[in-house]
Formats: sequence, structure tokens, C-alpha cells
Amino acid sequence: MYNYKLIIEFDGLSFNGWQKQLFTDNTVQDQIEIAIRKILKKDIKIIGAGRTDAKVSAYNQTANFFYEDKLDLKKITNSLNSVLPETIAIKNISVVSKIFHSRYSAKKREYIYKICLGKKAVSGNYYHRINYIPDFNKIDKFIKFIKKVRNFKSLCKNKDDIRKFECVIFDFRYKFIKSKKELIFTISANRFLHSMVRAIIGSALEIGRGKEDLINVIKKIEKGERLGIPYLPGNALFLNKIYY
Repeated sequence: MYNYKLIIEFDGLSFNGWQKQLFTDNTVQDQIEIAIRKILKKDIKIIGAGRTDAKVSAYNQTANFFYEDKLDLKKITNSLNSVLPETIAIKNISVVSKIFHSRYSAKKREYIYKICLGKKAVSGNYYHRINYIPDFNKIDKFIKFIKKVRNFKSLCKNKDDIRKFECVIFDFRYKFIKSKKELIFTISANRFLHSMVRAIIGSALEIGRGKEDLINVIKKIEKGERLGIPYLPGNALFLNKIYY
């Protein structure tokens, strides 16, 4: 039995997320499993490193599957790409240890969120548009605080969590490209809760534009109270890399 690791890039705008669902096959996982079935003539379940919501894209999602035969890696990669939708690409396939698990072996996950300050005609669908310049001093203070937070109950859609909403943020930073009017956030953690990235960056923006008071937000997060901040849309969110 061989364990195959896949590195996958996909444009999530037209999909209902990564994870398989009961009443649709319009998910990235479904489409890859359908392609594998066409090539290998066998139903095989792939294991993803984590779920992504509807419209969220990925530069380097990781998945793995088990198969009894040794495959020609270049051939299977090309074959799968030939039958997959244009919005999904298998970047690499490799043989890994049998104990490798895309989800449970992961040490760190990194996401990017793209924001444009004004209308963007080219690739605008992959940005969240705002029409103001936020106060970066306030955002810096929020980032300094959020890096120390361990309980993210206030910043996710989960009602329950077996790990008591605990996550460790390894890095959280942004880059403001004034000439392009772009604001790019990068955040990494050991794991993320449902919609957690979009809630954290949404909070940063609301504080930065003065619609939310930093001290009040900090108090609510420390108490585990829900915030009244809207979740940012998924179209501007990209799973950048999984670290093992």
C-alpha cells in the first residue's frame, strides 16, 4: 500500500468549498475524487489538510490518498490535470510515509487575505474592496493583542469545539502597497476555526476604520463573548501553504 501526497492549487470562486457535501458534488474534494475514479477506475477517498469555505481559493492545499499499486507520478499528475476542471490543478504528487496524514501531520497553516482600497478592474474578484484608508496604528495594536490570544470563541462560527476553541497564532502581519492601493494580510496558526481568519481580519478593519473600539473588542474576546462584526467575504481569502 502506497501513500500519495498531493499539492493542489484551486480557484475557489465557483466551488462550494473544499469539503464533500451531501447534496452537491460542486466541491474541490469531490472533483478530485471524480478525476481519480476516471483514471484509476476505483473509488478513492482523499484526505485534505483542512476545510476551506465557499469561494476560498488555495495556492498550496495538501491532500493524501492510499492506493495499493505504485504509480508513475508524472503520468498520474498529467492524467488527473487533463480531466480536472481548469480551476483545479495538481501541482505535485509524491510518495510519503504511511503514517503521513494531511490534516493531523500538519504543524502550521498559512492564509493570505487580499484587500484593495478602491475599485480594481483586473482580478478584482479576488480582493475585498474598501473605500477608506484604515488607521494602521490601531491595527498594529490589535495585531499585538491577537497574537497573545489562545481562546478564539469570539472569532469563529463554531458553537462547540473539542479543543475548547484554543489556537496558537504564529504570525500575523500585513503589507500596505500604496502604489497599488493594496492591503495584504498574512496569518498563520497551528489550526483555524470555522471562518476565524475572516473574523480576525474583519475585526482589524473595523477597528482601523473607527467603527469598533479596540478596548471594547479586547474585553469581549477575553470574556469569550460574540462580536457584532461581520465576517469578511471568502473570495479574497487564499490558503497559501501547509507546513509539516
